[in-house]
Amino acid sequence: MRSRLHLCVPAFAVTLLAGSVLAGNPLVSDQTDTVGLGTPHASLETTFGTEFMTGGGAAGDFDNDGDLDLFIIGGSASTDHLYINDGTGHFTDEAAAWGVDRAHQGSGAAVGDFNNDGWLDLMVTSLGTPTQARTDWSVLYKNNGDGTFTDVTATAGVGEGNNTFLADAFSPVFGDYDLDGDLDLAVAGWYGGSALYRNNGDGTFTDVTLTALDIDITGVSGVRGFAPRFVDMDGDRYPEILFVADFETSKYFRNNGDGTFTNLTPGNGTGLDSNGMGNTFGDYNNDGIFDWYVTSRIGTNGIPGPGASGNMLYMGTATPHVFVEDSINRGVNFGFWGWGAVSLDIDHDGDEDIFATNGFSSSGHTMTPSRMYLNDGSANFVDIASECGMSDAGQGRGVVHGDFDGDGDQEIVLIQARQKHVYYRNELSGSDINAITLDFNTSGVSDLAPNGFGTRVELTSVSGSQLRYMDGGSNYLSTSELSVHFGLGSDESADLTIKWANGDVTHLSGVAPGRYTITALSCPADLNGDGNLNFFDVSAFLTMFQNEHPQGDMNGDGEFNFFDVSAFLVLYQAGCP
Repeated sequence: MRSRLHLCVPAFAVTLLAGSVLAGNPLVSDQTDTVGLGTPHASLETTFGTEFMTGGGAAGDFDNDGDLDLFIIGGSASTDHLYINDGTGHFTDEAAAWGVDRAHQGSGAAVGDFNNDGWLDLMVTSLGTPTQARTDWSVLYKNNGDGTFTDVTATAGVGEGNNTFLADAFSPVFGDYDLDGDLDLAVAGWYGGSALYRNNGDGTFTDVTLTALDIDITGVSGVRGFAPRFVDMDGDRYPEILFVADFETSKYFRNNGDGTFTNLTPGNGTGLDSNGMGNTFGDYNNDGIFDWYVTSRIGTNGIPGPGASGNMLYMGTATPHVFVEDSINRGVNFGFWGWGAVSLDIDHDGDEDIFATNGFSSSGHTMTPSRMYLNDGSANFVDIASECGMSDAGQGRGVVHGDFDGDGDQEIVLIQARQKHVYYRNELSGSDINAITLDFNTSGVSDLAPNGFGTRVELTSVSGSQLRYMDGGSNYLSTSELSVHFGLGSDESADLTIKWANGDVTHLSGVAPGRYTITALSCPADLNGDGNLNFFDVSAFLTMFQNEHPQGDMNGDGEFNFFDVSAFLVLYQAGCP
């Protein structure tokens, strides 16, 4: 195993051992009030009813200005919030101006450009009006591109009368399950059933729940859904549906590649979680196979058992779609009453860590802290939350991560029920911010979904290999930044293999740390991706070349010199096929 340093303190390295105590300044700092996110979630309901399980949000560059904005559910005693980023990680709530300051029993949110117009749209799920349970209160907002959203729920076909979930709606998620280049939609219902919608490509959806899935998930006896996500778990490009659900009803649906799915649970080693609530995934041991982490609850004595499994870690095996549950041995089982969870390389050492939140005001689970599980590179984890400045102990629900201040590392936004949220700013600095972040431009390629949904990226560097997948999946009521992020440790560069969802492959050599937008190209010299070769492509090449953008390395040798200029001219003169 390669030597690794785990950074809890940016100024120096501390070797991480089980049970060790890390000293020094925290890795993160709570900047909630400083950045303008201090408005709490507020609920008219005061009991442990359904709304107490809510509290989600979504990150996205809604105004296309190059920084990350944030949508957060407000609760029945408030209104929803749309925090627009000023480019430095400071936010102003502009929900009213954008038309999304809605008062309702909001639950979750998903981000995706469902109509392929270049602007991120919002799906917001709801349990009803502030005072009344309603089945017709979820809303699909179309981004108009002018600083406003429009409610298109009815015309899109995802409202009352067009769906199969009957009583409630929790986490929504976008993903291109049929690889036709537009974003489909799945919605989890906790009591009334869940739904799968196929995007028709014209701004409308068709409910395919009963025809696409081999079991009925539309009622209380099917899947008590909390959080679905689309992830290609076997590398065949077609994403599976991982459906996290309560009361031992979580489901792993294999994508058959023909518009249908097969339920493999529980024979494939998944679905063992007693009360699946949230989930995340990653290649935690860097073996090129994705693993799946599902949050649940555990007994007050900390011992898992019937009805209280604790969080589950399903480790992928060499046999596709077959997993081995190993949460206890790997240190991630005990998470109190689990809700949202995200995977991110918070210390940039080259492996994915897990942040998992929890909270419930009963059964001894009141005021329990979130977990920050640091990975040793072999999928063995130690909770370092308290040592690294993560001191929240409230009613955590959804989680969002992303680079909100644009400095190259990942922040964490913890969304809480009936309390003030928590914004953990990552305090890595200097050489510790050694990472590669990729955004994807797939506009103009008809068989690729917007923003690179479904893109698989393999990284190879001196220290080893890493694997990421661009999905818009819900961890629990929440969606994180639409990008892939690799920590590089002390490595100076890396080679990237980008496997697009349509089967195309892009190889990039010697990529230096930084943030890049990678454009899917059907013609190598068409660098602005508009389907034509002209002055704008020459200008795009010169800009990429001067800035040492990976796609400006036209001969793929990891260097930027005369040979790249020559290679571009040859490709330009050859024209597009």
